[in-house]
Amino acid sequence: MSAIIKLTFPAGRYHATPWGRHVNEGVPEWPPSPWRLLRALVAVWKRTCPSISDEEMQRILTALVHPPLFHLPPHRVAHTRHYMPWEKKGPDDRTLVFDTFVSVARCAPLYIGWPEVDLSAKDRSTLAALLANLSSLGRAESWACLELADETPEWNCGPAPPTDNDPLPVFSPDPATAFDDEHYPLLDSKKLAKGKLNPKKFLFDCPRWHLCLDTETIHARRWPMVPGSRWVNYTRPVEFLARSSAVVRKPRRRPTVARFLLDGPVLPLVTDTIDIAERFRRAAMCRFDHWCRRHPEEAGEYRRVGERDLFASPILAGKSADGVIASAHQHAHYLPTADGEDRHRITHVTVFARDGLNDPEIAALSSLRRLAWKDGQELRVQLVGLGQPDDFNSALFQQSTTFLSATPFLGPAHIGRNGRSRYLRKALSREWRRLTEQIPEFEEIVMTPMEISPDDPSWRGRPRPIQYRRIRSKGRESYRPCAIYRLTFSKAIRGPLSLGYSSHFGLGLFAPVE
Repeated sequence: MSAIIKLTFPAGRYHATPWGRHVNEGVPEWPPSPWRLLRALVAVWKRTCPSISDEEMQRILTALVHPPLFHLPPHRVAHTRHYMPWEKKGPDDRTLVFDTFVSVARCAPLYIGWPEVDLSAKDRSTLAALLANLSSLGRAESWACLELADETPEWNCGPAPPTDNDPLPVFSPDPATAFDDEHYPLLDSKKLAKGKLNPKKFLFDCPRWHLCLDTETIHARRWPMVPGSRWVNYTRPVEFLARSSAVVRKPRRRPTVARFLLDGPVLPLVTDTIDIAERFRRAAMCRFDHWCRRHPEEAGEYRRVGERDLFASPILAGKSADGVIASAHQHAHYLPTADGEDRHRITHVTVFARDGLNDPEIAALSSLRRLAWKDGQELRVQLVGLGQPDDFNSALFQQSTTFLSATPFLGPAHIGRNGRSRYLRKALSREWRRLTEQIPEFEEIVMTPMEISPDDPSWRGRPRPIQYRRIRSKGRESYRPCAIYRLTFSKAIRGPLSLGYSSHFGLGLFAPVE
């Protein structure tokens, strides 16, 4: 039967440099050279299948030394650049290395075939075992899966005819000399018997074939041509030369959640929720203004009306370009939460915007590193998550029909002492109706609020609601009345859910009950 090898690259990359080229030239080997493949089979034979005899191995390789045909999958050439330790001029010395590779689809097979070869069943079984043990082809990071194929593909790369004006030279074994030993190095038998030879000069245990010459010997002898090899001209279809494969990209959903971790000597108390949220909003707007100044060609739409050098994002600021406050709940909510072991200390800040965050806003949030705090202290800020609510495992984003207050709900400032509970409950219901009018998925969902006491087991151990800061830093109004609630919905909804005054600054936040 014919010998056809099916080869796939699980990492989607083939790393190999053609013979005679330097790695920093940025030229990849494509197609994989038959010389490399046969030497890889010899290496895996000696490492994993030493029971195979030399005669059996030579019989298999003799059938494969002739120029094969290839079926090449669509591919393109890419590279990375990185610095490697060199230490030629000191311990901190680095050298720039180009890692050029061929990028292919992970499931796209490459076929190497010898259609005219007739292997016996035993030889096919031996070859299949060798291919199964071969885990890479080329450099070590060039993972490969090889197996014998029963199907015959459509060959698109083969030896070039004499009329080809632009052939591709491929490094291949020479059938006439690959198994000769004329240039194979000899060891002095007398020195070997007296133990005067350095073991490092021994070649690995293999037959004395030119095909098995080690690279160190080849470079040391400086042969103009490697013994046992030759260059074979191939015709490679033009459409497969570094061609960008057509990639069908799904429309990217704009992320609606950016989650941050706070760190510092002393984390802020949950009673300072509104203060942390305000400072975080100011820091985000400042970083956005810096981004606009660095990218003036893209910042025109964010320029404030009547201001030449002021920029603001409607999503992050919650205001239009002319300074009008957004009445809907589609812009950013800044939600500080205590998700650590100490429920009294704020550990995370979640920025949630139902309209989504665009690239400039993501860039501004990603550049946040520090947050000014009281007494000249600073908190370290780290972006730890970006995506949709269902991408996160935090309890804040779970689905439930029951929600409990995570921070107190604030009602209107004009509510007096008499009937305060009733008016707060009306204000809460009114806020829910406004939200259902703006968010389609909340339509026709009935909400039933029930006020709970600070001594309720679900709230026990937290600060009392009146201990929370309940006015904005720029506000001059008095403290608003507050209460904590258990909300029950006629249908499960997904958080985060925040209602009432300063709901965009962490107050009136409700957490789902698992």
